[in-house]
Amino acid sequence: MSPRRIRPHVNPLSITKEYSFEGFQNSAPILVDVGACKGEFAEEFIRQFPEKNFVLFEIRVPLAQKLKEKFAGNKNVVVFDGDAGRNFESILRPSVERGRKLETVFINFPDPWFKERHKKRRFLNKNFLNSCAEWIMPETKFIFQTDQEFLFLETLELVRESAFSQVEFFDEPPFGISTDWEQAKLREGEKIWRMKFYK
Repeated sequence: MSPRRIRPHVNPLSITKEYSFEGFQNSAPILVDVGACKGEFAEEFIRQFPEKNFVLFEIRVPLAQKLKEKFAGNKNVVVFDGDAGRNFESILRPSVERGRKLETVFINFPDPWFKERHKKRRFLNKNFLNSCAEWIMPETKFIFQTDQEFLFLETLELVRESAFSQVEFFDEPPFGISTDWEQAKLREGEKIWRMKFYK
């Protein structure tokens, strides 16, 4: 039997809302947090790197609204609800094409979608990576973290077959910043699987 998540799933394929974004009014690098949840990970990054720009995706509308309220006074932070996969290119590509550096994309503890027929709901999939390969520059790094070994191994195989086949493994949370979910899983004695991948 597959392990179960405590938090509720939201099927991204059922959400068709689409966004566009002209970009930030500065030339600072951009970091992206996919599935920002309560924003504790992003909040600490913003505290450490206030000069950088941050794009936060959170599919659950009530949480996204709370994130908008949390970061309302920060012009370097934008929050989007809806499906991150559907909107990733339309929100970020315009900035990249104007020479802005998309520095890092964080995918922290995504819903694993255990069943075979549900894998198409995952944020990281073959179509998404193929699309990104057309416009994302080599300096962009994706950081993927999960407490599910099977998801890590399946994602690793997917990545190695894509244009983003340069992979590095690491043990500690990036910049010493961990999510509430990670801390809870560590208290339960679970292992965290991490990798960085890029072109």
